[in-house]
Amino acid sequence: MESQDTFQDVALDVEEEEPDWDPVTLYIESLPYNTNKQFRRTIQLDRKVDFGQYEDEKAPEYYEEKIDPEKLVVAAAQPPVPDFPDGGLRAYSVAVGASLLSFSTFGWINAFGVFQTYYQTKMFTDLSPDTIAWIGSVQYGMVLLPSALVGGMIDRGHYRLPLAISSIGYIISLFLTAECKTFWEVILGQGVATGLFAGMLFGGAPPVVSHWFRKKRALALGILAMGSSIGGTILPIITNTLLPKVGYSWTMRIMAFILSTTVIAANLLVRTRLPPSKVKKSLLTFSAFKRLDFATCVIGYNVTFLGLYVPLTYMTLAASPPSEGGNGGLSDTLAFYLIPLANGASLVGRLSSGVLADKFGTLNVLIPFTVVGGVMCFAWPFATHSIAGSVIVALIYGCATGALVSMLPGAPARMGPPETMGGRIGMAISCSAFGIAFSLPIGGAILSSSNNSFEDVGYYAGAMVLAGCLLLGLSRRIGLGQWSGKY
Repeated sequence: MESQDTFQDVALDVEEEEPDWDPVTLYIESLPYNTNKQFRRTIQLDRKVDFGQYEDEKAPEYYEEKIDPEKLVVAAAQPPVPDFPDGGLRAYSVAVGASLLSFSTFGWINAFGVFQTYYQTKMFTDLSPDTIAWIGSVQYGMVLLPSALVGGMIDRGHYRLPLAISSIGYIISLFLTAECKTFWEVILGQGVATGLFAGMLFGGAPPVVSHWFRKKRALALGILAMGSSIGGTILPIITNTLLPKVGYSWTMRIMAFILSTTVIAANLLVRTRLPPSKVKKSLLTFSAFKRLDFATCVIGYNVTFLGLYVPLTYMTLAASPPSEGGNGGLSDTLAFYLIPLANGASLVGRLSSGVLADKFGTLNVLIPFTVVGGVMCFAWPFATHSIAGSVIVALIYGCATGALVSMLPGAPARMGPPETMGGRIGMAISCSAFGIAFSLPIGGAILSSSNNSFEDVGYYAGAMVLAGCLLLGLSRRIGLGQWSGKY
Protein backbone atom coordinates (compact mmCIF):
# COMPACT_ATOMS: atom_id res chain seq x y z
CA MET A 1 0.00 0.00 0.00
CA GLU A 2 1.22 3.51 -0.81
CA SER A 3 2.30 5.73 2.08
CA GLN A 4 -0.22 8.43 1.19
CA ASP A 5 -3.20 6.15 1.80
CA THR A 6 -5.40 7.32 4.62
CA PHE A 7 -6.17 5.37 7.74
CA GLN A 8 -9.74 4.90 6.54
CA ASP A 9 -8.46 3.24 3.34
CA VAL A 10 -6.18 1.02 5.39
CA ALA A 11 -8.94 0.00 7.77
CA LEU A 12 -11.26 -0.77 4.83
CA ASP A 13 -8.63 -2.92 3.16
CA VAL A 14 -8.06 -4.82 6.36
CA GLU A 15 -11.75 -5.47 6.79
CA GLU A 16 -12.58 -6.48 3.22
CA GLU A 17 -9.45 -8.34 2.04
CA GLU A 18 -8.56 -9.97 5.37
CA PRO A 19 -4.79 -9.86 4.79
CA ASP A 20 -2.31 -12.10 6.56
CA TRP A 21 -0.61 -9.18 8.34
CA ASP A 22 -2.17 -7.36 11.28
CA PRO A 23 -3.65 -3.83 11.25
CA VAL A 24 -0.82 -2.34 13.33
CA THR A 25 1.89 -3.22 10.81
CA LEU A 26 -0.28 -2.04 7.93
CA TYR A 27 -1.12 1.26 9.61
CA ILE A 28 2.48 2.04 10.51
CA GLU A 29 3.41 1.53 6.86
CA SER A 30 1.26 4.57 6.01
CA LEU A 31 2.58 6.94 8.69
CA PRO A 32 4.97 9.85 8.21
CA TYR A 33 8.01 9.59 10.42
CA ASN A 34 7.22 12.13 13.15
CA THR A 35 3.58 11.00 13.36
CA ASN A 36 4.88 7.49 13.78
CA LYS A 37 6.84 8.58 16.86
CA GLN A 38 3.65 9.96 18.41
CA PHE A 39 1.85 6.73 17.47
CA ARG A 40 4.52 4.66 19.16
CA ARG A 41 4.15 6.62 22.36
CA THR A 42 0.33 6.41 22.27
CA ILE A 43 0.30 2.66 21.76
CA GLN A 44 3.05 2.22 24.31
CA LEU A 45 0.97 4.06 26.93
CA ASP A 46 -2.37 2.49 26.02
CA ARG A 47 -1.32 -1.07 25.23
CA LYS A 48 2.13 -1.41 26.85
CA VAL A 49 3.67 -2.31 23.49
CA ASP A 50 7.41 -1.67 23.15
CA PHE A 51 8.35 -0.01 19.88
CA GLY A 52 11.42 1.65 21.41
CA GLN A 53 13.88 -0.98 20.16
CA TYR A 54 13.15 -0.17 16.50
CA GLU A 55 15.08 2.81 15.23
CA ASP A 56 13.57 2.83 11.74
CA GLU A 57 10.11 4.14 10.91
CA LYS A 58 8.36 0.76 10.68
CA ALA A 59 7.32 -1.77 13.25
CA PRO A 60 8.53 -5.39 12.81
CA GLU A 61 6.95 -7.13 9.84
CA TYR A 62 5.70 -10.00 11.94
CA TYR A 63 4.09 -8.31 14.89
CA GLU A 64 1.67 -10.75 16.44
CA GLU A 65 -0.26 -8.84 19.10
CA LYS A 66 -3.73 -7.88 17.94
CA ILE A 67 -4.82 -4.34 18.70
CA ASP A 68 -8.35 -3.09 18.28
CA PRO A 69 -8.37 -0.89 15.14
CA GLU A 70 -10.39 1.68 17.10
CA LYS A 71 -7.26 2.25 19.16
CA LEU A 72 -5.54 3.25 15.95
CA VAL A 73 -8.13 5.96 15.38
CA VAL A 74 -7.18 7.42 18.78
CA ALA A 75 -3.51 7.28 17.83
CA ALA A 76 -4.14 8.85 14.45
CA ALA A 77 -6.03 11.72 16.08
CA GLN A 78 -2.99 12.66 18.15
CA PRO A 79 -1.16 15.67 16.64
CA PRO A 80 2.29 14.94 15.24
CA VAL A 81 5.25 16.05 17.28
CA PRO A 82 6.37 19.37 15.72
CA ASP A 83 9.86 19.66 14.31
CA PHE A 84 12.18 22.04 16.17
CA PRO A 85 15.11 23.87 14.55
CA ASP A 86 17.38 23.09 17.54
CA GLY A 87 19.96 25.52 16.20
CA GLY A 88 20.70 27.98 13.45
CA LEU A 89 21.11 31.75 13.46
CA ARG A 90 17.43 32.54 14.02
CA ALA A 91 17.00 30.10 16.89
CA TYR A 92 20.14 31.22 18.71
CA SER A 93 19.29 34.88 18.17
CA VAL A 94 16.02 34.22 20.02
CA ALA A 95 18.02 32.59 22.84
CA VAL A 96 20.29 35.66 22.98
CA GLY A 97 17.26 37.98 23.03
CA ALA A 98 15.75 35.96 25.88
CA SER A 99 19.09 36.17 27.67
CA LEU A 100 18.92 39.98 27.40
CA LEU A 101 15.47 39.85 29.00
CA SER A 102 16.93 37.74 31.78
CA PHE A 103 19.80 40.23 32.18
CA SER A 104 17.38 43.14 32.40
CA THR A 105 14.99 41.52 34.88
CA PHE A 106 16.42 38.71 37.00
CA GLY A 107 19.94 40.11 36.66
CA TRP A 108 18.77 43.43 38.10
CA ILE A 109 16.77 41.77 40.87
CA ASN A 110 19.77 39.60 41.80
CA ALA A 111 21.52 42.87 42.67
CA PHE A 112 19.11 43.47 45.55
CA GLY A 113 21.73 42.40 48.09
CA VAL A 114 23.42 45.76 47.45
CA PHE A 115 20.16 47.58 48.22
CA GLN A 116 19.47 45.46 51.31
CA THR A 117 22.78 46.63 52.78
CA TYR A 118 22.30 50.24 51.60
CA TYR A 119 18.76 50.51 52.93
CA GLN A 120 19.71 48.92 56.25
CA THR A 121 22.81 51.04 56.85
CA LYS A 122 22.03 54.34 55.06
CA MET A 123 18.45 54.97 54.02
CA PHE A 124 16.12 53.16 56.44
CA THR A 125 18.28 52.73 59.53
CA ASP A 126 15.28 52.73 61.85
CA LEU A 127 13.75 49.62 60.25
CA SER A 128 14.55 45.98 61.07
CA PRO A 129 16.24 43.67 58.50
CA ASP A 130 13.11 41.56 58.03
CA THR A 131 11.03 44.68 57.30
CA ILE A 132 13.51 45.93 54.69
CA ALA A 133 13.71 42.43 53.21
CA TRP A 134 10.07 42.74 52.12
CA ILE A 135 11.23 45.05 49.31
CA GLY A 136 13.36 42.29 47.81
CA SER A 137 10.80 39.58 48.55
CA VAL A 138 7.99 41.43 46.81
CA GLN A 139 10.27 42.05 43.85
CA TYR A 140 11.39 38.40 43.69
CA GLY A 141 7.80 37.20 43.99
CA MET A 142 6.46 39.59 41.37
CA VAL A 143 9.08 38.61 38.81
CA LEU A 144 7.74 35.03 38.89
CA LEU A 145 4.01 35.63 39.43
CA PRO A 146 2.88 36.76 35.91
CA SER A 147 4.52 33.80 34.13
CA ALA A 148 1.35 31.66 34.08
CA LEU A 149 -0.65 34.42 32.36
CA VAL A 150 2.15 35.21 29.90
CA GLY A 151 2.67 31.52 29.08
CA GLY A 152 -1.04 31.05 28.40
CA MET A 153 -1.07 34.09 26.12
CA ILE A 154 1.89 32.70 24.17
CA ASP A 155 0.05 29.38 23.69
CA ARG A 156 -2.79 31.39 22.15
CA GLY A 157 -0.45 33.29 19.84
CA HIS A 158 -0.28 36.62 21.69
CA TYR A 159 3.24 37.81 22.49
CA ARG A 160 4.48 40.84 20.56
CA LEU A 161 1.99 43.38 21.95
CA PRO A 162 2.23 42.20 25.60
CA LEU A 163 6.02 42.28 25.26
CA ALA A 164 6.00 45.89 24.02
CA ILE A 165 3.56 47.05 26.73
CA SER A 166 5.55 45.29 29.47
CA SER A 167 8.79 46.82 28.21
CA ILE A 168 7.37 50.35 28.36
CA GLY A 169 5.91 49.72 31.83
CA TYR A 170 9.20 48.32 33.11
CA ILE A 171 11.25 51.29 31.90
CA ILE A 172 8.78 53.79 33.38
CA SER A 173 8.80 51.91 36.71
CA LEU A 174 12.59 52.07 36.90
CA PHE A 175 12.59 55.84 36.41
CA LEU A 176 9.77 56.31 38.93
CA THR A 177 11.68 54.31 41.56
CA ALA A 178 14.38 56.98 41.40
CA GLU A 179 11.87 59.44 42.84
CA CYS A 180 10.97 57.27 45.86
CA LYS A 181 11.88 58.62 49.30
CA THR A 182 9.95 56.62 51.91
CA PHE A 183 9.90 52.89 52.63
CA TRP A 184 6.37 52.40 51.27
CA GLU A 185 7.21 54.31 48.11
CA VAL A 186 10.19 52.00 47.55
CA ILE A 187 7.96 48.95 48.21
CA LEU A 188 5.52 50.13 45.54
CA GLY A 189 8.15 51.32 43.05
CA GLN A 190 11.03 48.86 43.31
CA GLY A 191 9.02 45.99 44.76
CA VAL A 192 5.60 45.92 43.10
CA ALA A 193 5.78 47.96 39.86
CA THR A 194 9.31 47.05 38.77
CA GLY A 195 8.87 43.44 39.87
CA LEU A 196 5.51 43.01 38.10
CA PHE A 197 6.65 44.37 34.73
CA ALA A 198 9.93 42.46 35.04
CA GLY A 199 7.82 39.32 35.53
CA MET A 200 5.82 40.07 32.39
CA LEU A 201 9.08 40.33 30.45
CA PHE A 202 10.85 37.35 32.01
CA GLY A 203 7.77 35.10 32.03
CA GLY A 204 7.66 34.91 28.24
CA ALA A 205 11.34 34.13 27.77
CA PRO A 206 11.41 30.38 28.65
CA PRO A 207 8.32 29.43 26.56
CA VAL A 208 9.59 31.40 23.55
CA VAL A 209 13.00 29.71 23.71
CA SER A 210 11.24 26.34 24.03
CA HIS A 211 9.49 27.05 20.70
CA TRP A 212 12.86 26.82 18.95
CA PHE A 213 14.63 24.00 20.81
CA ARG A 214 13.76 20.46 21.83
CA LYS A 215 16.84 18.22 21.90
CA LYS A 216 19.02 21.17 22.88
CA ARG A 217 16.37 22.87 25.02
CA ALA A 218 18.31 22.63 28.28
CA LEU A 219 21.36 24.25 26.63
CA ALA A 220 19.18 27.03 25.20
CA LEU A 221 17.59 27.63 28.61
CA GLY A 222 21.11 27.76 30.02
CA ILE A 223 21.94 30.53 27.55
CA LEU A 224 18.79 32.33 28.67
CA ALA A 225 19.77 32.03 32.32
CA MET A 226 23.30 33.28 31.59
CA GLY A 227 21.78 36.73 31.22
CA SER A 228 20.77 36.89 34.87
CA SER A 229 24.24 35.71 35.90
CA ILE A 230 25.97 38.38 33.85
CA GLY A 231 23.52 41.00 35.06
CA GLY A 232 23.87 39.85 38.65
CA THR A 233 27.64 40.25 38.32
CA ILE A 234 27.89 43.58 36.49
CA LEU A 235 24.86 45.51 37.76
CA PRO A 236 25.70 45.28 41.50
CA ILE A 237 29.21 46.61 40.83
CA ILE A 238 27.86 49.55 38.83
CA THR A 239 25.20 50.25 41.47
CA ASN A 240 27.60 50.04 44.38
CA THR A 241 30.04 52.37 42.61
CA LEU A 242 27.38 54.95 41.79
CA LEU A 243 25.54 55.10 45.13
CA PRO A 244 28.24 56.98 47.11
CA LYS A 245 29.13 59.20 44.14
CA VAL A 246 25.81 60.37 42.70
CA GLY A 247 23.29 59.30 45.34
CA TYR A 248 20.27 57.02 45.24
CA SER A 249 18.09 58.91 42.74
CA TRP A 250 20.71 59.35 40.02
CA THR A 251 21.96 55.80 40.51
CA MET A 252 18.47 54.52 39.74
CA ARG A 253 18.15 56.79 36.71
CA ILE A 254 21.49 55.66 35.24
CA MET A 255 20.56 52.02 35.79
CA ALA A 256 17.19 52.68 34.13
CA PHE A 257 18.95 54.02 31.02
CA ILE A 258 21.21 50.94 30.89
CA LEU A 259 18.34 48.48 31.29
CA SER A 260 16.23 50.35 28.72
CA THR A 261 18.90 49.64 26.11
CA THR A 262 18.98 45.89 26.79
CA VAL A 263 15.17 45.61 26.89
CA ILE A 264 14.82 47.34 23.51
CA ALA A 265 17.48 45.06 21.98
CA ALA A 266 15.63 42.01 23.33
CA ASN A 267 12.38 43.20 21.70
CA LEU A 268 14.13 43.14 18.32
CA LEU A 269 15.37 39.55 18.71
CA VAL A 270 12.74 37.40 20.40
CA ARG A 271 10.00 35.74 18.31
CA THR A 272 7.54 32.91 18.78
CA ARG A 273 7.46 30.08 16.23
CA LEU A 274 4.78 27.47 16.98
CA PRO A 275 1.22 28.18 15.79
CA PRO A 276 -1.43 29.09 18.38
CA SER A 277 -2.83 26.15 20.28
CA LYS A 278 -6.22 24.88 19.07
CA VAL A 279 -6.96 23.51 22.51
CA LYS A 280 -9.74 25.61 24.08
CA LYS A 281 -8.64 26.32 27.58
CA SER A 282 -8.20 29.03 30.14
CA LEU A 283 -5.16 31.29 29.96
CA LEU A 284 -4.13 29.73 33.28
CA THR A 285 -3.24 26.07 32.81
CA PHE A 286 -4.57 24.64 36.07
CA SER A 287 -5.09 21.28 34.36
CA ALA A 288 -1.33 20.72 34.55
CA PHE A 289 -1.75 19.94 38.26
CA LYS A 290 -3.67 16.79 37.37
CA ARG A 291 -0.27 15.23 36.80
CA LEU A 292 1.19 14.24 40.14
CA ASP A 293 4.78 14.63 38.97
CA PHE A 294 4.08 18.24 37.93
CA ALA A 295 2.34 19.13 41.20
CA THR A 296 5.16 17.58 43.25
CA CYS A 297 7.76 19.40 41.16
CA VAL A 298 6.08 22.78 41.78
CA ILE A 299 5.89 22.14 45.53
CA GLY A 300 9.58 21.19 45.44
CA TYR A 301 10.44 24.44 43.67
CA ASN A 302 8.59 26.45 46.33
CA VAL A 303 10.29 24.73 49.25
CA THR A 304 13.70 25.15 47.59
CA PHE A 305 13.10 28.86 46.97
CA LEU A 306 12.25 29.35 50.65
CA GLY A 307 15.98 29.05 51.31
CA LEU A 308 17.85 29.44 48.04
CA TYR A 309 18.26 33.23 47.83
CA VAL A 310 18.62 33.94 51.55
CA PRO A 311 22.46 33.62 51.57
CA LEU A 312 22.76 35.73 48.41
CA THR A 313 20.80 38.55 50.03
CA TYR A 314 22.65 38.54 53.36
CA MET A 315 26.10 37.47 52.12
CA THR A 316 27.57 40.97 52.07
CA LEU A 317 26.08 41.99 55.40
CA ALA A 318 27.25 38.81 57.14
CA ALA A 319 30.85 39.25 55.98
CA SER A 320 30.98 42.98 56.80
CA PRO A 321 32.70 44.18 59.98
CA PRO A 322 30.57 44.97 63.07
CA SER A 323 30.89 48.70 62.34
CA GLU A 324 28.80 48.10 59.19
CA GLY A 325 26.15 45.98 60.90
CA GLY A 326 27.69 42.56 60.25
CA ASN A 327 29.75 40.13 62.28
CA GLY A 328 32.35 39.07 59.71
CA GLY A 329 36.02 39.75 59.27
CA LEU A 330 36.10 41.23 55.77
CA SER A 331 36.38 44.87 54.82
CA ASP A 332 33.32 46.63 53.51
CA THR A 333 34.69 46.56 49.95
CA LEU A 334 35.65 42.87 49.98
CA ALA A 335 32.34 41.88 51.53
CA PHE A 336 30.44 43.63 48.75
CA TYR A 337 32.24 41.69 46.01
CA LEU A 338 30.94 38.37 47.33
CA ILE A 339 27.60 38.99 45.56
CA PRO A 340 29.14 39.62 42.10
CA LEU A 341 31.40 36.60 42.66
CA ALA A 342 28.43 34.34 43.44
CA ASN A 343 26.43 35.67 40.51
CA GLY A 344 29.42 35.32 38.19
CA ALA A 345 29.97 31.71 39.29
CA SER A 346 26.31 30.98 38.61
CA LEU A 347 27.10 31.62 34.93
CA VAL A 348 29.24 28.47 34.93
CA GLY A 349 26.54 26.50 36.75
CA ARG A 350 23.76 27.58 34.43
CA LEU A 351 25.59 26.85 31.19
CA SER A 352 27.21 23.58 32.33
CA SER A 353 23.95 22.30 33.81
CA GLY A 354 22.21 23.01 30.50
CA VAL A 355 24.78 20.98 28.56
CA LEU A 356 24.61 18.11 31.05
CA ALA A 357 20.80 18.13 31.22
CA ASP A 358 20.46 17.58 27.47
CA LYS A 359 22.47 14.40 27.92
CA PHE A 360 21.32 13.08 31.31
CA GLY A 361 17.93 14.72 31.93
CA THR A 362 16.83 17.94 33.61
CA LEU A 363 16.02 16.69 37.11
CA ASN A 364 18.94 14.24 37.03
CA VAL A 365 21.26 17.26 36.81
CA LEU A 366 19.24 19.83 38.75
CA ILE A 367 18.93 17.82 41.96
CA PRO A 368 22.68 17.13 42.56
CA PHE A 369 23.58 20.74 41.75
CA THR A 370 20.98 22.07 44.17
CA VAL A 371 22.04 19.64 46.93
CA VAL A 372 25.53 21.14 46.75
CA GLY A 373 23.94 24.59 46.97
CA GLY A 374 22.06 23.50 50.09
CA VAL A 375 25.26 22.34 51.73
CA MET A 376 26.82 25.73 50.96
CA CYS A 377 23.86 27.43 52.65
CA PHE A 378 24.87 25.60 55.84
CA ALA A 379 28.55 26.47 55.37
CA TRP A 380 28.20 30.13 54.37
CA PRO A 381 27.89 31.77 57.85
CA PHE A 382 30.96 29.94 59.16
CA ALA A 383 33.21 31.30 56.39
CA THR A 384 32.54 35.00 56.92
CA HIS A 385 35.68 35.63 59.00
CA SER A 386 38.05 34.42 56.29
CA ILE A 387 38.63 35.95 52.87
CA ALA A 388 39.55 32.62 51.28
CA GLY A 389 36.65 30.82 52.94
CA SER A 390 34.12 33.47 51.94
CA VAL A 391 35.31 33.51 48.33
CA ILE A 392 35.30 29.70 48.00
CA VAL A 393 31.82 29.35 49.49
CA ALA A 394 30.49 32.18 47.30
CA LEU A 395 31.88 30.56 44.14
CA ILE A 396 30.58 27.07 44.92
CA TYR A 397 27.22 28.41 46.11
CA GLY A 398 26.79 30.52 42.98
CA CYS A 399 27.75 27.70 40.60
CA ALA A 400 25.50 25.15 42.32
CA THR A 401 22.41 27.30 42.79
CA GLY A 402 22.65 28.78 39.30
CA ALA A 403 21.42 25.48 37.89
CA LEU A 404 17.95 25.90 39.40
CA VAL A 405 17.15 29.12 37.55
CA SER A 406 18.53 27.61 34.34
CA MET A 407 16.65 24.30 34.71
CA LEU A 408 13.44 25.69 36.27
CA PRO A 409 11.40 25.56 33.01
CA GLY A 410 12.95 22.32 31.76
CA ALA A 411 11.11 19.77 33.89
CA PRO A 412 7.59 21.27 33.48
CA ALA A 413 8.19 21.57 29.71
CA ARG A 414 8.23 17.80 29.32
CA MET A 415 5.33 17.07 31.68
CA GLY A 416 2.61 17.35 29.03
CA PRO A 417 1.91 18.00 25.32
CA PRO A 418 3.72 20.69 23.28
CA GLU A 419 0.55 22.73 22.61
CA THR A 420 0.20 23.64 26.31
CA MET A 421 3.91 23.94 27.02
CA GLY A 422 3.90 27.73 27.47
CA GLY A 423 1.07 27.72 29.98
CA ARG A 424 2.57 24.78 31.85
CA ILE A 425 5.99 26.42 32.18
CA GLY A 426 4.36 29.68 33.19
CA MET A 427 2.20 28.00 35.81
CA ALA A 428 5.24 26.31 37.39
CA ILE A 429 7.19 29.58 37.51
CA SER A 430 4.23 31.61 38.83
CA CYS A 431 3.46 29.17 41.62
CA SER A 432 7.12 29.26 42.66
CA ALA A 433 6.64 32.94 43.52
CA PHE A 434 5.09 32.05 46.87
CA GLY A 435 8.22 30.35 48.17
CA ILE A 436 10.58 33.08 47.05
CA ALA A 437 8.30 35.88 48.31
CA PHE A 438 8.39 34.67 51.91
CA SER A 439 12.02 33.53 51.97
CA LEU A 440 13.76 36.84 52.74
CA PRO A 441 11.36 38.05 55.46
CA ILE A 442 11.63 34.66 57.19
CA GLY A 443 15.43 34.89 57.00
CA GLY A 444 15.29 38.47 58.29
CA ALA A 445 12.98 37.49 61.15
CA ILE A 446 15.33 34.67 62.16
CA LEU A 447 18.23 37.13 62.04
CA SER A 448 16.43 39.67 64.24
CA SER A 449 15.22 37.11 66.79
CA SER A 450 18.64 35.47 67.15
CA ASN A 451 20.67 38.63 67.86
CA ASN A 452 22.15 38.79 64.36
CA SER A 453 23.13 35.12 64.29
CA PHE A 454 23.73 34.35 60.63
CA GLU A 455 24.40 30.73 61.59
CA ASP A 456 20.71 30.27 62.37
CA VAL A 457 19.81 31.85 59.03
CA GLY A 458 22.16 29.40 57.30
CA TYR A 459 20.57 26.42 59.08
CA TYR A 460 17.13 27.52 57.91
CA ALA A 461 18.22 28.15 54.30
CA GLY A 462 20.11 24.87 53.97
CA ALA A 463 17.26 22.82 55.46
CA MET A 464 14.74 24.32 53.04
CA VAL A 465 16.94 23.71 49.98
CA LEU A 466 17.60 20.07 50.89
CA ALA A 467 13.92 19.45 51.68
CA GLY A 468 13.05 20.86 48.26
CA CYS A 469 15.54 18.50 46.63
CA LEU A 470 13.81 15.53 48.26
CA LEU A 471 10.51 16.63 46.74
CA LEU A 472 12.10 17.08 43.32
CA GLY A 473 13.49 13.56 43.64
CA LEU A 474 9.98 12.30 44.40
CA SER A 475 8.64 14.12 41.33
CA ARG A 476 11.28 12.42 39.21
CA ARG A 477 10.32 9.00 40.63
CA ILE A 478 6.63 9.60 39.90
CA GLY A 479 7.31 10.80 36.37
CA LEU A 480 9.63 7.93 35.47
CA GLY A 481 7.77 5.22 37.33
CA GLN A 482 11.15 3.94 38.50
CA TRP A 483 14.27 5.23 40.23
CA SER A 484 16.66 5.02 37.29
CA GLY A 485 16.39 6.65 33.88
CA LYS A 486 16.72 9.98 32.09
CA TYR A 487 14.26 12.60 33.32
